[in-house]
Amino acid sequence: MNELWLLIGLLFPCWYGYRRSVSAGRVEINHVTTFTFGFLFYWITPLAVRIWISRVDFPMASIWIDMFRPRLIGPYALSCVALYLCFAAGDTLAIRMFRESAAVPGPKIPRPALTLVTLAGFLLMLYSAYFERAYLFRAAAPNTFRVGVARGAVTTCLVLLATVALMFTIEHPEISWRKRLSSLYFVAPIAAGGLMILLGSRLYVASILLMFAIHQTTLRARMKLKTIIAAGLVLALLFGAFGTWREGSSITGASFNVFLEPMLGSLSLVHHLRYKGIAWINQPTQLIADFQNLIPTVLMPDKFKTLKKPDAYRPVGGLHSFVSFNLNFGLVGTAIFLFLLPLGFRYLKGRLPRTLPATFYIMCTGWLAFTFFRDPFSISIVKAMFEDSIILPTLIVIFGSLLHAACIPISSNDAVAGNLQPEML
Repeated sequence: MNELWLLIGLLFPCWYGYRRSVSAGRVEINHVTTFTFGFLFYWITPLAVRIWISRVDFPMASIWIDMFRPRLIGPYALSCVALYLCFAAGDTLAIRMFRESAAVPGPKIPRPALTLVTLAGFLLMLYSAYFERAYLFRAAAPNTFRVGVARGAVTTCLVLLATVALMFTIEHPEISWRKRLSSLYFVAPIAAGGLMILLGSRLYVASILLMFAIHQTTLRARMKLKTIIAAGLVLALLFGAFGTWREGSSITGASFNVFLEPMLGSLSLVHHLRYKGIAWINQPTQLIADFQNLIPTVLMPDKFKTLKKPDAYRPVGGLHSFVSFNLNFGLVGTAIFLFLLPLGFRYLKGRLPRTLPATFYIMCTGWLAFTFFRDPFSISIVKAMFEDSIILPTLIVIFGSLLHAACIPISSNDAVAGNLQPEML
């Protein structure tokens, strides 16, 4: 029976993701695509390993197998199937509720505003990297607060630079990729991304690359399925190779390094299943406390120490999303959350290609593949989705509006203020 649930949990998401993403052999990478990938990679892979592979060798494998008892397989597999069905049902309803239309793009953000934000972000990254250099290149661990602060500052700068580059790309589709990549808006985030890879933070860079692929396939033109598959495999092996290089092991283990990502991430999952079980309903007190993470680290340097830690086993620092959902909502609450989630994405998708909705949609969709499934809610929902993908782009647009209004005659300010923001939204 467990194998049947596993097959359903594997085949139905593949079918639904293919149906919503592929048409005539061409792929649109959308929220269904990235959510399905994350679901299969982080939720189903450990289940498949436990059922189909009797012996598995990876760090802490013996502990993993001992905690993932046979009696826990069925409830977890059934929960996975039920929760994805809720997501698919919500997405199907959202398609009927929010029809996609050819919206007219609003006014563009002034280039001087984008240039100033890019320069400020890049200088801030250099400043942070220099003054935190003593901690920046140390090995990360769950309790190394200064390392977390140092890397968090650089990560924030990378996201800021990537956001500007994405907004510039959305507003200027006529510019070729060759010219874009050589512009200031891309040189800065490329340099920041290179630094992040050296630090070992590969998934942030992967998520940002995915965002530009989402833009290309949703706002420009769909890509061939075989091209997407080939590019995905190449990037997976490349990031796996970076992982082996950081560990000092052989580059031939690149594919195994990729396999380690969902397996090590599932240590918190199997511990939760073994010792706490699956709750039916919970209150999101942890998620409410996580919104403290919106306070900038500059204003609250000891933020990482004061944040309420999830009551979960986290030997490698991450937190499996199934555990986060169960701690905050329980099974019933998670079903409701995942049913409502695609409604928001379909609403934003129906308002493309306006700058802010497009940025919201593309960035949040990009985070769904990795961060949403492997990081605690304080990072995945509060910081990556709410702060970085909604608040930050909104502030950039407001800054552009104020700069534009300041550079024109006073008599025209009211007209600009009345026309700019509503059309952006």
